[in-house]
Amino acid sequence: MILRPRAAAWAGALLLGLAPAAHQSQPVGPQALWDSGHHAEALDAWAAQLAAHPDDSALRLALAERQLDVSRFSAALETVAPLGAEADPVRGRALHQLYRYEEALPYLRADDPFEGLLLVDALLALDRTDEADAQLVVLAKVRGEDDEQVLSLRGRRLADQGRYADAVPLFRAALALDPLDRQALFGLGQALLRSGQRDEGQAVLQHHRAILPLLDQRDFALQSLSLDPLHADGHAALGDVERQLGLLDSAEQRYRQALKLTDGPALVPIALRFARLLAEDRHDPDAAVALLDEVATHVTDPRLAVRAGDVLLEAGRAEPARARFEAAVARWPHDDKIRERLAKATQAAHAAPDAPDAPSEPTPPR
Repeated sequence: MILRPRAAAWAGALLLGLAPAAHQSQPVGPQALWDSGHHAEALDAWAAQLAAHPDDSALRLALAERQLDVSRFSAALETVAPLGAEADPVRGRALHQLYRYEEALPYLRADDPFEGLLLVDALLALDRTDEADAQLVVLAKVRGEDDEQVLSLRGRRLADQGRYADAVPLFRAALALDPLDRQALFGLGQALLRSGQRDEGQAVLQHHRAILPLLDQRDFALQSLSLDPLHADGHAALGDVERQLGLLDSAEQRYRQALKLTDGPALVPIALRFARLLAEDRHDPDAAVALLDEVATHVTDPRLAVRAGDVLLEAGRAEPARARFEAAVARWPHDDKIRERLAKATQAAHAAPDAPDAPSEPTPPR
């Protein structure tokens, strides 16, 4: 098979990604477990160590910080209960995430870029708007005047004051930096409606409603992976969501990681979804076919050859598509759908021969 340079390079990278890894023993120690992606086991190991050494403040704080990382907010609060001021950042973040805003306020530092953001959010949730405005001034100095969160919050405050036309450019600026900021999207839609730009406002709000479930799915997938970053299906599911959101670079990396974390038949559904991204979103049929051919050297499944044939046929390369379908029919002779595809590709090949540089030889299934 002749590949374009990009597809050939990509296939080589995939070969490295799918090469069988040498057997390695399980890492020893909580930090080694965490660093290797075994987060649940690491948390259990830290908890066991803490049970044996309950007065170890550094160990207690380390466990609580990792519990925050995997969204175990109540557990983090319980872990740091015996500690003093050194655990205040954990307390502030955990209480905010548990919607205990009043309790969170004393622990959130205005001069910290992340905690300052939580502080403004908590004050607004408590309707303490004058304090929130004052803290927003501080936050702008800490994060920068052109930070997307600062811009979004300023737009929100102007809208709250009825200054909708003034809020519009701030929301637009925030979305230019982060097009998926759900609060800025909703704020922009409302501000446009209330400032008389009804058609655009309705379109923005419709877009907000459309992507909101996807953003929720993405948040859930990220939270799941924070506890189990070695879960191949979790990476693939996140890739699916990010592809729908148009985050193609990130989705591609998710699919690549998913392929590295799995083997055998489980490779196939991930490879098929990844190939769709390459063919339909990247408009790179060579890379899609290279992927499918490479996975076919690791697992025998008719869907790989058939999908490669479909990609080639859609790209106007009927002859190499026919070769893929012929190889599939030879292996699975009683599959009527594959035969139908073969007939279609044969007819197309007779009507319009392929370009001379098109791929012509399929990778034989193993």
